Amino acid sequence: MPGASYRTDSVPPRSGGRDGDGEHPRRSVHPHRPSTGPRWRWAWGLVLLGLGVSPARGQPTGDADPLLSVLQAVDRGQRKGALPLPAVVIPVEGATGPPDRTCEEDLAAAAALRRTRPEPTPPAEPVRPPIDWPDRPQGERIDPGVMQKVTVTEATLADSGLPGLDPDGLPVTPLEGRPEDLARVGDVLRQAASGQRTRLTFFGASHTSGDMWTGHLRRILQERYGDLGHGFILPAALYRGYRGQDLNLCRTDGWRVDWVGRKDGRDDGLYGFGATVSSYDPADFGWLQTTTDNPQGRAVSRYEIFTLGEPHGGTLIAQVDEALPEALPTAASDVRYQRWRIEVPDGPHRLVLRPQGDGEVRILGVSAERVGPGVIVDAIGIRGRTARSWLRWDTDLATRLIASLDTDLIVLAYGTNEANDSALTLDDYRTDLRAVLDIARQAAPDAACILAGPSDRGKRLSSDTWAIWDRTAPIAQVQREVAPEFGCVFWDWQQATGGPGSQIAWVLSDPPLAARDGIHFTRAGYEKSAELFLMAMEQAALDSGGLPGETLIGAAR
Repeated sequence: MPGASYRTDSVPPRSGGRDGDGEHPRRSVHPHRPSTGPRWRWAWGLVLLGLGVSPARGQPTGDADPLLSVLQAVDRGQRKGALPLPAVVIPVEGATGPPDRTCEEDLAAAAALRRTRPEPTPPAEPVRPPIDWPDRPQGERIDPGVMQKVTVTEATLADSGLPGLDPDGLPVTPLEGRPEDLARVGDVLRQAASGQRTRLTFFGASHTSGDMWTGHLRRILQERYGDLGHGFILPAALYRGYRGQDLNLCRTDGWRVDWVGRKDGRDDGLYGFGATVSSYDPADFGWLQTTTDNPQGRAVSRYEIFTLGEPHGGTLIAQVDEALPEALPTAASDVRYQRWRIEVPDGPHRLVLRPQGDGEVRILGVSAERVGPGVIVDAIGIRGRTARSWLRWDTDLATRLIASLDTDLIVLAYGTNEANDSALTLDDYRTDLRAVLDIARQAAPDAACILAGPSDRGKRLSSDTWAIWDRTAPIAQVQREVAPEFGCVFWDWQQATGGPGSQIAWVLSDPPLAARDGIHFTRAGYEKSAELFLMAMEQAALDSGGLPGETLIGAAR
């Protein structure tokens, strides 16, 4: 619960809230005074920000014919990567630790401010007019009644013959792909084991959005190789199920959230990493804070903040602990993405972000990081999305944004929602996936790459009758075929948990490893999935040159 023990992934309240620096109304806000370090760092950052970021095109290239026609294998070494965004570096003095104010106290103060402040003025015009996106017609509702059925209850589960009945006895489902691509995945773990900074970046839907399988993977790798911080998070949660493990979040309800396909969305292609939060109300805030009791997530030494720059942009106020707030202007001569780096002493901190009230600010995300050796695991997921959503992003801007993460491994964990789309033909999916992977390779041409296939799915038809979803394996097969064209490998999530029907066994197991909807997992199921995924990575490392130190595979044997 927010404002309570702050132990892990607190869920943001839905009620109105409080801005994080409201206890210091007389403090002046300094627009980027370089408090430490040479003055040229700030000046040169402004020059780069003005010159280095190309303006957005009027029409994102994601659905354009040239991109969709990229259907052949391209050697990764010949691929030209996008340039990362330059960072404006802002050293902050006086950040000595999180304030004592709880989330509830900040929310109450923000509600009081909302009652007394002048009504804020909404943006007069959109940053871009909505784009008329081409889309496919809706298919007919899928009838699970025609799928393979199994009759089983908790009482008869042991004799049901369903796969996945013994999760701890499951064999390792190896990564599939070319030897050189498998070795590149192994290199990621070897790099971390050698004491080098290592980053893994996951994109996906609800499995990734909840940060439970990625969060467990983060904990294992950081305990093994070092804690480099939480990585990516949106400071104002998109919805109640959005969370960050080993990170505490608090937000007001006034933020506008947006992603591809949202009913009241902007449809302007400016989705950042896939979703954004925005506000023009100075009573709104979102904060993220390190944990106090968990082994991981206790310290941070820099925040990478990504924003949308545009002609009518307002000022984003950033405050770390009780230090003087910093003003991040998002007004720009054209549409661009911006990158700000706030440096603080390594330790526990709270970062509060809020609009100043002089225009709308759109936040694309924050990365909480540390310097030194260790591992970062980014979880960038939006529930209900498919890989095709990438094709509605402004490609020029999005690829530079992703390139700024400088990731060593990019994982695309889509497919479960594609398997629920009756209008999606396998040929169309193959075309979409190739276009998406081309974007990913523009952003991260040298990174190792894994396509994590859709997990198994079961549909309850009655109290003791289930249907085994039959569109999962065909979607996985397309991923298996397309992955090597882009230097990626494939991990079969459905097979890793036992195969078709295993999700039903996991729903009925004691304790349950899958949620009652037959689609999602419980926390224990996500953690088991993370271990199965990591063992597949470890196997790739062991087969391609070895992996020093302890491994989950070694422990299992």
